[in-house]
Amino acid sequence: MSEQKPDAQPQVPAAAEEERKVVVFAVRIDPVLREQIEGLRVITGHSVNDVGVEALNDWVAKTLEDETVQQKAMAELGAEEKRLQERRAAIAGILGAKATEEATSDGGTSKQGDTPTSRRSKPRSEA
Repeated sequence: MSEQKPDAQPQVPAAAEEERKVVVFAVRIDPVLREQIEGLRVITGHSVNDVGVEALNDWVAKTLEDETVQQKAMAELGAEEKRLQERRAAIAGILGAKATEEATSDGGTSKQGDTPTSRRSKPRSEA
């Protein structure tokens, strides 16, 4: 298999890269293809994992360059934004516009810490 292009790797900040752990991603392939891969990987000195990672990185890079995929992604982003706006409007209708403005201005957290703001009362366990 050919060397990977440096730009085929996703651009991730170094700090985030250190925190991420690899995960297993297994695929089922035809036994004949497996034999071809085994033969080539022995010749090239690559591990099965190296071959799989390279193939998947190449597929992701190729797919991301596809204009149709880009258009579908943009359409999905637009649809998601619309769903979020509708949800925000529904919450504003329930809580009132002031509560929604407060949650939006401070990122949905209280001023005392990182816990989400809530207007729910405490459970009534003393009844």
